Amino acid sequence: MALIVGVNDCGSAAALPSLRYAESDARAVHKALTDPVAGGFAAADAFLLTGAEADGRSIRDQLRALTEESTSSDTLFVYFAGHALTANWNGIADDYLVTPELGRVALNERPDDGLRMAFLRGEVLDTFKGIAFLVVDWRHAGSYIGGGAEKFEMMRVGGRHSKQHNVLLAAPHEGGARESETLGHGLLTKHLLDALAGKAANSEGLVTFGGLADYVAGLRLEPQPDLFVQSRGTTAVLTRPGRGASDGAVVDPLPANVRIVDLANPLERSAAAIVELLGRVFPRHGAFGRPPTSSTTEAFGATSEGPQPARKQEKIELMRVATEADAAALLEYTSSGFVTISETRHFREDDLHYLMRGTAQYSSFPLRSHVLDGTSAGRVLCVPLRHGLATSLVLVVVNPAQALLDIGEPLAKILEAIWATDLSGPVEEGEIAVLTALRESFGRLPPRLYSRCFELYRQVVGSFSMVFQPIVAIDERQQYVDIHSYEALARLNAADPRAPRELIRLAHVWGDQFVVARDEAILRKAIQSYAEAHRRCYGDNAGAPRPVSINVAVRSLLSDSYVDEIERTIRAAGLRPSAVTLEISEQDPIEPRAYEIWGDDKLGYFHERLVAIADRLDVRFAVDDFGVEHSSVSRMAELPLTQIKVDRALLRHPLAYQELELVAKVARHPVKIGQSPARRSVVVEGVEDDSPISLEQIYGLGIRHVQGFITGERPSSTIKREIDREMRERLASLVRGNRAPLRRSA
Repeated sequence: MALIVGVNDCGSAAALPSLRYAESDARAVHKALTDPVAGGFAAADAFLLTGAEADGRSIRDQLRALTEESTSSDTLFVYFAGHALTANWNGIADDYLVTPELGRVALNERPDDGLRMAFLRGEVLDTFKGIAFLVVDWRHAGSYIGGGAEKFEMMRVGGRHSKQHNVLLAAPHEGGARESETLGHGLLTKHLLDALAGKAANSEGLVTFGGLADYVAGLRLEPQPDLFVQSRGTTAVLTRPGRGASDGAVVDPLPANVRIVDLANPLERSAAAIVELLGRVFPRHGAFGRPPTSSTTEAFGATSEGPQPARKQEKIELMRVATEADAAALLEYTSSGFVTISETRHFREDDLHYLMRGTAQYSSFPLRSHVLDGTSAGRVLCVPLRHGLATSLVLVVVNPAQALLDIGEPLAKILEAIWATDLSGPVEEGEIAVLTALRESFGRLPPRLYSRCFELYRQVVGSFSMVFQPIVAIDERQQYVDIHSYEALARLNAADPRAPRELIRLAHVWGDQFVVARDEAILRKAIQSYAEAHRRCYGDNAGAPRPVSINVAVRSLLSDSYVDEIERTIRAAGLRPSAVTLEISEQDPIEPRAYEIWGDDKLGYFHERLVAIADRLDVRFAVDDFGVEHSSVSRMAELPLTQIKVDRALLRHPLAYQELELVAKVARHPVKIGQSPARRSVVVEGVEDDSPISLEQIYGLGIRHVQGFITGERPSSTIKREIDREMRERLASLVRGNRAPLRRSA
């Protein structure tokens, strides 16, 4: 069932300008939903009201009839295009969708005459027995009557008492029209129609409300529409246009009596509630409990000294707000009972003491989350956060929203992950950490959560800064000691010396799409930043840049999109491809996925892949982190590498010298790179003054390149023309076996 409403003229009593496209938009939406081939609604069940016939009484009567006759298997789609306003008298505000007969003065005496948002929420969305959808494309913010401030407040949706309703609202723009003469539609409706026509179609050619909402959200409209999608609403079919193509065309429509039903993901029904919860904890638009943190300088708990981790009390209050609970507390269980570490207002320890004492066994190993049902306080959620030999730390949430309790065990994992996050960094990183914890615990997540995390991850890695650490050529003669090349290293920002290891690592938790997106972003930023650093140091015409190396995963080198990105980025930066070395980490296994066929020779397969890339692009390859994880002599010997980088961990191994000797011997044997054989250079990473292997020993093995603090060169966003003379003399002295200290000028 569907009710489609469009109102252009609001009447002089409403004192609002006429609209051009609201009624034609309503007719277009009605046509899309009832199309004989692709529509998801029968024409007899879809009602269209436009112009003068779309008065408030008619709309209310029609919605009441549909609601009263509904069953749990029914679907209701309500669309409204027109004006909205907020009427405010004597401190009481009512939100209205403006119908033709609406008069501001009359509302003072008869407030129920108009189409109130409170009516839509309370008597339709919360009462309809099946799944209900509300789409509102309001074109003007309206104004507070008598106040003059142009503003419209969205009705409260979701939360503790929400039913199976779903909402998509054009975010109000103060005093701004939402119609586009160029498009010939209201802005939201134009994208809504595109989505219904196929741009939001899934692989089976179906447009669901969840797919529609994700499509609109992905357009990054300003202001961003407000979305609320509940459980079953994510899979409710609106149209069946066929499989979408990149140009918006669709193919292969399914017969009207045929449908494809995906195997359900257990978390699918909770995806909307999870998204809403995460939005409360990690808001990106200043809503809910704490300010957005688009950078580490605007963090929760920040002081004049910079971002600070949230205190226990702040976290507990945040948990209460996020779960819409009456109260929350942090309890520490011991063998003699429990003590309250931190609590919010209205937490009645005395009332709950006997309950908590009686559940002590549930907080002991193995850790178990549980709900105490039937208590006088309501439902009490208990989530163990940490378990030790003598104590357990437990989060207690009193009467949280039922929609969240319905999530089940994943809710406990979410709260546990939020507690483990210090909340001092960007909200995007915090949300990624929580979604990754869900992924690690429950495996495959619903597409909505996967896509949400992917977009957040792309934003974060796209904001990385790059620094460059020199790889230094060593020699017994100081005049031959110099910078050989640079390695590009990712940092959260230019002022933070730490590597974002966890953010880089978690891509492997999510799979190849994340890994390739991460490596493409790092490649782009590294090449662009290095080209700019060279221009700042040398000018535009002062010689070719030194070689630069960039880290890459095995899976990215198997991706055609990554290889294409290499070619585009190097060409745009004006670098020589042969000056770019891609470092393949030994921490990555070289093996096919279950759905891939490589044959018996895995190294041979990967070797041919690298040779093909080298032939096409003329880039170089290195093995990175040799000495850890999947390191092997065959891997080092058989791949077409120009460089072997020995991990700092190997220097501390009891057989470090013998290991380095073996690496040096293997490197002397040439391997085919492109069209001709080439010898491999060896770089020893992490060399410091106290390293067990000296520069003299390294040089004696025929190894000519080192990277580490012993060179006096720290990673920096800038590059240098050369090492200063004093450091060259010191390194040459160390190579000769002297232990001359570094002399520092006064």
